[in-house]
Amino acid sequence: MTASDKSILDALENSMFMFPEIPGHWDLPTFPGLRAHATPEVSHPFGNMVGVSTLTQENADSVIAQVQEFFAKRSHVVGWWLNPSSTPFDLVSKLETAGFTKVIEQAGLVLTDIQRDMRSNPLVTVSKATRADRDSLIRLYTTAYPMPEKLSAVYCDLLWCVENGNHYLAFLDGVKEPVAVSSMFAPPNSTIAVMQGAATLSEYRGHGIYTAMMAKRLADARAMGKDTAVLQGDRKTSAPICVKLGFKEVCSIDIYLWGNA
Repeated sequence: MTASDKSILDALENSMFMFPEIPGHWDLPTFPGLRAHATPEVSHPFGNMVGVSTLTQENADSVIAQVQEFFAKRSHVVGWWLNPSSTPFDLVSKLETAGFTKVIEQAGLVLTDIQRDMRSNPLVTVSKATRADRDSLIRLYTTAYPMPEKLSAVYCDLLWCVENGNHYLAFLDGVKEPVAVSSMFAPPNSTIAVMQGAATLSEYRGHGIYTAMMAKRLADARAMGKDTAVLQGDRKTSAPICVKLGFKEVCSIDIYLWGNA
C-alpha cells in the first residue's frame, strides 16, 4: 500500500527522533511537549536536539527555559527542530526572544516513484557498509559531513540499532579508500525509507557520487518492499540535487541553535 500523505509528513517531522537510547552516549531527556535526544560527550546540535513541539501559549516560554537550563548545565549547544506542525503558532518568535538563531533551512522532500532508474557515474561504486567498515564510516562522517569524531562514532553505532538501518560507502575508480558516506533506515511498520545525511569528501565532489549513493539506497529500499523515500535536504546543498532526481518538496523544516557553537 502506498504511503499516505500523513505518514509521509510524520516520517519527515519525526525521523530525527526515532533512534533508541544508548545510555551515556545517546540519551533521551524528557521535556513537556517535546521530543529530544542528547549526547552527553559531545556539544553539537545534531546530537543535542529538541523538536516536534506540541507546546502551548501557556507553557512554551517555561519549557524553552527548561531546555536551555538542561544544556547550559552541560555547557552544550542545543538545536531546535522546527517542523510544520510545531506549536504554538508564534514559536519562532519565542525562540528568537530566548536567544535561538536559525542556522539551517531544510526542504522536506518525498519521492513516491522509487522504481525510477537513476543514471549514475559508472566510475562510482556504492556498497552497504558492515561493522568491519566502522573506522572508514567514522572518518568520513567526521571529515566530509563534517561533525566531531565522537559524534560520528555514536551515530555510526546508533543507526545499526534501528530497523533496516544501514550505512553506505562510495568508491571512486582509481581511489583506494571510500570517498563518501550516507545512510538509510525505515520507520517501524512503514512502507517509507528515510534517506539520512550524505557527504562526500570535498576533493571528490562533482563526480555524481551523491546520485550514485541515492540510486543504491533506493534500490535497497525497493528490495525491502518500500514504496516511498523521504529526506530533509539542506536548501543550499542536497535539496537542489534531490529535486533534479525527482523528489518533491512537501514542507520546510528549519533548525534553530542556542549556545556557543
